[in-house]
Amino acid sequence: MFVDACAVPPLLLEQILPGAFEVQPDATFRPDLARAEIVAKQPFTLLYRIRPEARWSDGVPVSAQDFVFTWKTLRKHQPDDDESEHVRSVRALDRKTVRVVLRARFVDWRLLFDTILPRHALAGESFESLWKDAIDNPKTRRAIGSGPFLLGAWERGKQLTFVRNPRYWGPHPAYLDRIVVRFFPPEDTADALRRGEIDMIDPGPAVLQAQALELHRQPARGIKVLSTLGNSLEHFEIRLGPGGHPALKSRLVRQALAYGINRVAIARAVGELTLASPAVRKPLDSVVFLANSPYYRPNWRSYRYRPDRARRLLEQAGCRRGTDGIYVCAGDRLSLRFAAPAGVERRELSVRLAQAQLRRVGVEVVPVFASPSILFSQILPSGDFDFIIFGWILGAITRGPAEIFGCQQPSNFTGYCDRLVTRDLVQATQILDDSRRVGLLNKIDARLANAVPAIPLYQGTGLFAFKKTVRGVVPNGAGFEAWNSEDWWLAE
Repeated sequence: MFVDACAVPPLLLEQILPGAFEVQPDATFRPDLARAEIVAKQPFTLLYRIRPEARWSDGVPVSAQDFVFTWKTLRKHQPDDDESEHVRSVRALDRKTVRVVLRARFVDWRLLFDTILPRHALAGESFESLWKDAIDNPKTRRAIGSGPFLLGAWERGKQLTFVRNPRYWGPHPAYLDRIVVRFFPPEDTADALRRGEIDMIDPGPAVLQAQALELHRQPARGIKVLSTLGNSLEHFEIRLGPGGHPALKSRLVRQALAYGINRVAIARAVGELTLASPAVRKPLDSVVFLANSPYYRPNWRSYRYRPDRARRLLEQAGCRRGTDGIYVCAGDRLSLRFAAPAGVERRELSVRLAQAQLRRVGVEVVPVFASPSILFSQILPSGDFDFIIFGWILGAITRGPAEIFGCQQPSNFTGYCDRLVTRDLVQATQILDDSRRVGLLNKIDARLANAVPAIPLYQGTGLFAFKKTVRGVVPNGAGFEAWNSEDWWLAE
């Protein structure tokens, strides 16, 4: 929003200014400020019913006018937001009912209105200078919010103090009096937790994940480190289009490569590297849903390490093994460039393991480790690779990977194009019934498993380090880790 995003951690901002829905650990949505339903398909119309008990910290009810005000404000000041892009109009029907008309069908409509602003506090204010050092009512200078916490103090460069909202309308006020976010040099956070200067490490930033990993490798008394499933899908993309090896145009060759890569071994090795719990050291068998989603189906489970089958498929594709043990397909030696971001240990490891595994099948892998900036700004968009490893962020999105696997789509870096699959992907973005849409997406996933334009590897994981005296913590890799901070409490 308009808060300094570098100063206020997102993991706590939503605990001050929650939205209509909240993302659960299983990547589904739960109504927070409001319940909503689709009331018309043409034009696509939503009806939000705000909880009768929902109110701001100054006692003013959260109202339909707050939704209208939020939309108008975002449209003016943040035109790239989902609300600005998808919403045509917002109208208050009464104090607690809002009608929202969208420009077109949007199956992930629950992502809309993820923050609601207080109209009575902010109307008429200049947003260029608003909330630079506080989240307050500029008319009274008192902290304001509708969540379980308020921003009590903001000491730039040092710390933020979040205090309990005594008028929180939810099931109960926050158990903790306050949460203090202290800023340390990233390399000092593990020691700060050991010394007792902090109680928890923000699990979001990658640089702090390294500190949590250190604590996991060198356990300290009284500190707990939880391994959690994240919201990313680690995978290899295969370049079928120009720039890729000619043999990769063959579905049989791509299937052979999928059987020739031991995804179970890769998931376990990466899990050991990142100290993920054994429960999450498993290959991911979908390119549509994450494993912790209730919609997940293991459509790729047939691809287990079967080097004999991989060789048979290569032979079936017309490839013949050369004198050096590497297959030759239509005159081209099957030597493949596997690109990965340099310095990202888990991805370099995945490439090294695939290199050894495929060598036993008769495929040469040439690792290409490039800086992330070069990899993602030059190599990936140019198509100058055979395989490339990175992660897609899925979270609670259920509209499907149309932009990734649809023909000529902006994020389709493989060059894969199947008109029937593209038709179904587009259709999935229009189906409003969740069960029907999920069913179609899993059928698409099974067809992608047959075509193999990519190979799913494993779901990203994270580490959450905190003192054992902090209780009530429930990791939520699909949303914000502090999503239930009102339930946290301290044991003696």
